[in-house]
Amino acid sequence: MTGYKKAALIGLSVLAIQAISSLSNVSAQESLLATLDVDHDGLISLKEAAGHQTLLENFNLIDVNEDGYISMDELIASNMTEG
Repeated sequence: MTGYKKAALIGLSVLAIQAISSLSNVSAQESLLATLDVDHDGLISLKEAAGHQTLLENFNLIDVNEDGYISMDELIASNMTEG
């Protein structure tokens, strides 16, 4: 295998791993939203966030539009997971 082919294979492998990791995080965030969103409005309120210590501590940082709710987009951008 030539050096170019090895580099291309390594590059594609890295991209594949990043894509899988990204999908895993989204799945974890979807699970977190489903767990905490007790009123099923697709958002996490401050009251609902009380069920997750780390989320509660970072609520104002994650709620970038400052509407008092964390949306799925904000949750994904925060990289917050259930752990």
